[in-house]
Amino acid sequence: MCKMNDRAFSVVNHPLVRLEAKGKITGCAVYTGDIKLPGMVYAAIIRSPYARASVTKIDISAAEAVPGYAGALLPNDVPDILYNCSGNPPSPLLLKDEKILTTEPKCAGDRILCVAAETPEACREVCGKVIVEYAPKKAFFTIADALKEDAEPLQPHLSVDNVVWKREVKEGDTDDGFERSDVVIEGCFRIPPMQHTAIEPTACVCDFSDRNELTVWSNSQTIFQERRILSELVGISENKIRVIKPAVGGGFGARQQLHSQPVAALLSRKLGRPVKIVNDREEELTSTVVRHGAVADVRLGSTKDGMMISFYADYKLNTGPYTTHGPTVLCAGARKFQYAVPNYFFDGKCVLTDNVTAGAFRGYGNMQLAFAREVMIDRLAIKLNVDPVELRLKNHVTVGGHFPGSDLTVTSCEIAECARLCLEKRREIDAAEGITDDGEVKQAWGVSFACHGSGPSSREGLSSAAVNINSDGSAELLVGSADIGQGSETMLSQIAAETLGIPLEDVTITAADTRTTPYDTGTFGSSQTFICGTAVRRACIDVYETLKKLLESISDDMVSLCDKVFYVGREKLDFRAAVRRVMFHQRGGVVIGRGVYKADACPNPFSVCMVKAEYHKNINAIRLLHLIEAVDVGTPINPLTVEGQIEGGAAQGVGYTMTEQIEINNIAKKPLSTDLLHYKIPLASDLPRIHALIAEGYEPTGPFGAKSVGELSTVPVAPAIVNAVSRASGREINKLPLCEEFLILPNIVE
Repeated sequence: MCKMNDRAFSVVNHPLVRLEAKGKITGCAVYTGDIKLPGMVYAAIIRSPYARASVTKIDISAAEAVPGYAGALLPNDVPDILYNCSGNPPSPLLLKDEKILTTEPKCAGDRILCVAAETPEACREVCGKVIVEYAPKKAFFTIADALKEDAEPLQPHLSVDNVVWKREVKEGDTDDGFERSDVVIEGCFRIPPMQHTAIEPTACVCDFSDRNELTVWSNSQTIFQERRILSELVGISENKIRVIKPAVGGGFGARQQLHSQPVAALLSRKLGRPVKIVNDREEELTSTVVRHGAVADVRLGSTKDGMMISFYADYKLNTGPYTTHGPTVLCAGARKFQYAVPNYFFDGKCVLTDNVTAGAFRGYGNMQLAFAREVMIDRLAIKLNVDPVELRLKNHVTVGGHFPGSDLTVTSCEIAECARLCLEKRREIDAAEGITDDGEVKQAWGVSFACHGSGPSSREGLSSAAVNINSDGSAELLVGSADIGQGSETMLSQIAAETLGIPLEDVTITAADTRTTPYDTGTFGSSQTFICGTAVRRACIDVYETLKKLLESISDDMVSLCDKVFYVGREKLDFRAAVRRVMFHQRGGVVIGRGVYKADACPNPFSVCMVKAEYHKNINAIRLLHLIEAVDVGTPINPLTVEGQIEGGAAQGVGYTMTEQIEINNIAKKPLSTDLLHYKIPLASDLPRIHALIAEGYEPTGPFGAKSVGELSTVPVAPAIVNAVSRASGREINKLPLCEEFLILPNIVE
């Protein structure tokens, strides 16, 4: 068989409008909140107003008298078992410590009971009539308070204190490295929790009305893990559960864990009616999950000529009262140090508090430590009086090398090209605008480097795909991966079309339905392009192999295949002709391809980010002017989507850096950031001008040379901004968000 050309692209590496764009633009796309079933009731969860308490009384008698009241699910109606809501595959890192409903809430927003009514309006009235009495207890929200000797352990069945998981990663001898260093710098960095604030709230519809089979519609990133966990909680086998993902208005990791699904499923079984639960914005902000807050104490040692010798990080994550993803986030953070330092020590701890529960979030485990690391490297550059870009390039890993503490070999790296593209754009901007430093306003550039993975760094990703070929040569692609707004269905269809050698419009995709599509670990870890894309490519190659075997079975002449053309004796058949011949031949057959990929690699994408900021001395204010980000993602399957991911990731990074945090009311001992007036995400006027650039690269282990981009784009933004602001203001900055120290000015819109 002639090898297919991996670099002569006709569909891949072309900027194409996403397949679902028309449905979303016209309002035809169906989201979970749009679903309405016959006999469906509307439900809401009654949540604890206290960060820690004991429930002393539940009285629903007044609620039962409300017209339209349909029923309730109380703590004694649900199985008294512990589970982990994380949408990761089974692992010793997934510690079970959460109840479906609880009478011992450990954070504000914990689920106490659920009520249902015939209409949303009646449901709100019912909620107002429920009486729950509590005995509040002392709560602690910070890592420091949780680690005090007198702090009561939140999960005593897991740990005698509030350190629920530890992770150490070592390479070399850091003590010796620091002794041999000419320069040693230290810093303590504090990063607050951040909310995902997806445009669509968390929602689910559960139909368990026949009490035999359960159907769930949810804006989930991990439908097969959701099915597995629900099977354990409701006590029926997985083949009796169907999970369907409708259109999703953003995920960012927030839907990589179960939220209301177990409650809705059990209430549906109790009432014998479908149940819908849709969060309001307050519930989204306080009762789902956030990015882990962190405290990072770091040391960096180097020679006087800028060779980094030693790095140490004492890294603590605030995981809230439930572990969810905490241990896996901690472990992932240990694997993202992209500089070839010979002595490395990551000393990580996952700490339980009564703060908002933390979980999966874009940049999984990478954001917090990358922030501390890149700010420290900039300080080293200032101390050594060297160029911060050259310092990073001098120490960066190269192809054939490995990250400290990791056994993964770097198989592609275009970080130097990313830096070149950014510097070129920076010079172009400065040539047009100049650099202001007039005594009142000082402008400066900041830089940071970043990396991530293509799939989970633990290489636990698994995906599969099936391709059914129609008699006219068009294809029906089935994948279990969930498109949550990132455009993966378009990208996977492009890979299928490219491999099969047919136009994109001849590929129809069905995705994310546990009843009809094959298994996929889930949409997380930036895994869709690399892991699911590889499965799709394998399935399409299997189509050609199947087609060749079928042609051989019906032909007397020798059959060969080269560059997507079949040779039957002296006759040449293109793909369509070959399909038609085998499907309508008396001894022919159906052409179906299958592909499975269990990750054996996790190639790192890389990026460089540069930010131009200005500091207004008289009013202690900052403004962001330009943000340049260049990415090495190997072959961009759809450059238009890659640019969109860069822009979206940059916007999310700006919010993370400038204004976003979950604030705690120290008097009420509960979250203060309960709406979008108090929790400030950036508006268009708050964003700098974003310049998205793509380096030319090729990843030999990826489908058509591709790596990931989704999470990568957010990682370098915060340190690049902080480094720019620090150089402009002359201040060392050790914590986020910057609005606590500076007045934030909107960008100038032309």
